[in-house]
Amino acid sequence: MIEIEKLSEHAHRMVVIAEFRQDDAEQLVAFAKERNAAGGGGNLLIDVTAVTDFTLSAVAVELAHMPSLIKWIYGLDRIAVISDNDWVRTGARLESALLPGVVYEVYDDDEAEAAKAWVLEGSAGPHAGAIEELELGKPGLVGFALSGRLDREESERGVALVRKRMQEAGCKRLLLVIRNWHGFDLDRLLSREVLSGKLEIARKLERYAIVGGPKWVRRYAEFTSAFVKADIKSFDLDDQDKAIAWLES
Repeated sequence: MIEIEKLSEHAHRMVVIAEFRQDDAEQLVAFAKERNAAGGGGNLLIDVTAVTDFTLSAVAVELAHMPSLIKWIYGLDRIAVISDNDWVRTGARLESALLPGVVYEVYDDDEAEAAKAWVLEGSAGPHAGAIEELELGKPGLVGFALSGRLDREESERGVALVRKRMQEAGCKRLLLVIRNWHGFDLDRLLSREVLSGKLEIARKLERYAIVGGPKWVRRYAEFTSAFVKADIKSFDLDDQDKAIAWLES
């Protein structure tokens, strides 16, 4: 089942629920042709968190009308995909990277409001605000929380914020709490600001505690402690107090 809703003059939301069938594909094609006839453009929010399967007849309809669908997709300005399925999110990001002119932003189901705000052009960036400072009230400690996805812009902002606060507080001990981790955009690895900023922070740190987040992030951080002077230790998400106690010790 597919539902198409007009969010604004320039934005639509498309929700796919349960099985995607032939009549759903026909409705999608009709909508694409209608938008092409109107001149194309605009933004699209695609929510596939509730999709369970698709039929071969639906695929056949899409293949038969691929030129119209491609013209419509290529004409869009912004595309936000909401999915809790890893292969859907990975596929959308690969398509965005490999096909010039097709711009996707990918969101998990708990980021639906952020996706909608971006499609409606009501937010500064697709994943802005992933990093926020924590009020610890502990001298010599600074803390930050990470929630959502890190794009290049937010990574650069976050690194600059950490450097500034550590310098202002004259501290060498850092707490990072990771909540609702949704990964990062690969182009942040190419940012000179991110790389140089992280190296400067690493040189100044004495202790660094990571609370929460996927296991591979925490293991990688602890592995890097062999190459920097700082002690790095990871904690479970509900052990923030233990992490602060370790930082203070």
